[in-house]
Amino acid sequence: METGGGGLALWFTGLPGSGKSTLSEAVAEELGRCDQRLVTLLDGDVVRRFLSHGAGFSRRDRHANVCRIGFAAGLIVRHQGIAVVAAVSPYRDARAEARALIEEAGGAYVEIHMDTPFAVCMARDPKGHYARALHGDLDEFTGVDDPYEKPLAPDMRIPAAHIDVAGARNAVMRFLRERDLLLPAGQRRAP
Repeated sequence: METGGGGLALWFTGLPGSGKSTLSEAVAEELGRCDQRLVTLLDGDVVRRFLSHGAGFSRRDRHANVCRIGFAAGLIVRHQGIAVVAAVSPYRDARAEARALIEEAGGAYVEIHMDTPFAVCMARDPKGHYARALHGDLDEFTGVDDPYEKPLAPDMRIPAAHIDVAGARNAVMRFLRERDLLLPAGQRRAP
């Protein structure tokens, strides 16, 4: 993770229902208050609808979707913005490719793993997908019949079953401050 650059990408990854969207929204809102850069939220469901419309859930399609998100995040960081990504992004190789796209664009990349146990995600089941997958009505669902490859060395691991949204948001913001990744109003980055 390179510090001192102009752009920043926060990549929230985890099982469906792990809390990625909820926490990324809270962090994006906080960044909008305390950082002078433009913050763009890239939610996996929204990106899939508009940038990957028609893509299925095969490994190839999922990989392509994550790379598209990485490309979009790279464009944001290239222009000194902040990309806050919330996407299951189940495969390590696709996340590595997205990271490379962001870093090639001159941005700092922070991988945040929402480490929520499968049972908790399944109990939450905000969209009913786990129930459908377990009943055989939904194929290739991450965590049920398609793997989720946990990050081996994420920059942050959020134990989302044991921390509330405000506490998790504060932990992310503290991490960013400690690594000098924030750009408060009126402050300039050294060239």
